[in-house]
Amino acid sequence: MKKNLRGYFRFFLFIVLVLFYLTRYLIGALFKGRDLKRGLNYRLKFAHAIRKVIGVDIEVKGSPPDHPALYVGNHRTYYDPGGVSLDVPMSVVVAKAEIRDWPLIGYATDFIGIIFVDRNNPDSRKATRVAMADALERGFSVLIYPEGTTGDRPTTLPFSPGTFAMAVKMGVPIVPIAMEYKHPADAWISRTQSFASHYIQTYSKKRTPVKIRYGEPMFDENVETFMAKVKAWIDENLLEIQAEFGGVAWESKVDDILKQKALEQAKKAAS
Repeated sequence: MKKNLRGYFRFFLFIVLVLFYLTRYLIGALFKGRDLKRGLNYRLKFAHAIRKVIGVDIEVKGSPPDHPALYVGNHRTYYDPGGVSLDVPMSVVVAKAEIRDWPLIGYATDFIGIIFVDRNNPDSRKATRVAMADALERGFSVLIYPEGTTGDRPTTLPFSPGTFAMAVKMGVPIVPIAMEYKHPADAWISRTQSFASHYIQTYSKKRTPVKIRYGEPMFDENVETFMAKVKAWIDENLLEIQAEFGGVAWESKVDDILKQKALEQAKKAAS
């Protein structure tokens, strides 16, 4: 308890900041109505504030393009979109549907351009692709994590091809992102630890070093080739960042969890 005191205090400040910016948005909405750009501006202010509160040090290499784009990155933890939003503020984020049910956070995400997807539901996946295309056509960028979950392998988990098929259909390039953390325990595997517990543990340490790399826009007319090129770029850059950190001793838990999930789905399909 004592060693996590900083983490508890930072979690309290996290809740306070969410309430503060959510209240400001809702008060404005009474007079101006709901507006995605205003919601994203509040998200940006929150991202700057929370970065200072929790002690995240970010080193950025490469620059996002100055026009709407489709961003694809590896997924380590819930902080990933927050770090990227500092560089790409006018972006909507594709997130797993379970987040919508989180207390307070799920409600707040309704105003900041989150597109929820149930990856086990074909109709939900189709609706997500439609929403992504609509966001791009309206001048917003889209950030998506094709692994579908957070992982603690040195490199990425298998990608879902849906994003790449949509990009090929629309003729939209993809900007790859590699985002890495110095400390292996910063990776969050939701089936082994709750959000609050991991948050308190992670941000009990004084500083959290993070490195983000943005690649040049990539495109290929073949979905499988396109996906392989983006994945290879991200994996290569993750390994390079890990080397810069002095080597990261990953002890992966996610592989066992994915195997168990596959067994559960197979039993469900057979019943």
